[in-house]
Amino acid sequence: MSDEGWVQKAIVGIVIGNLIVLSTFFLGPRMQFLMAHTGLTSNQLIEKAGSLDMPNQLSQTYKVANRIRELTAEDATIFMPPGDWKKGSFRSAVIQILYPRKIFFGEDGNFERELKEAEKINVSYFVYSPEWKPEFCKKYFRIELTDFGFGMCRLEK
Repeated sequence: MSDEGWVQKAIVGIVIGNLIVLSTFFLGPRMQFLMAHTGLTSNQLIEKAGSLDMPNQLSQTYKVANRIRELTAEDATIFMPPGDWKKGSFRSAVIQILYPRKIFFGEDGNFERELKEAEKINVSYFVYSPEWKPEFCKKYFRIELTDFGFGMCRLEK
């Protein structure tokens, strides 16, 4: 009988220990993040750096995508810079935020062809980054999207 009592106490101790570890290392940082950012919308939250245990690696991407969404119509065609496949693509985040807009990325096989056609379409935008074709929008009105070098221009006939 005493062996059974010891086993039960050991199991209860392990469970309590696990709950302490989980709440300290996982729940704690996330609750701290949520408490610090109460009242923000979901779009504002995804632009933040994230909790200590799970940083948001795409916060800059969400800032750019949210700004594009604010400035463009849902039927717009957007030409985006290519993703960096070594660091992880921002493609899914951009598509998620900008849906239902039609989006082409710089690494797409049909990008250049679609870009030439876009100048004939009324609602097309070209997004540039500091490293990717910032000179493209020189002949168009430029809109700065972020303070870290992203911008866009409306392609017009």
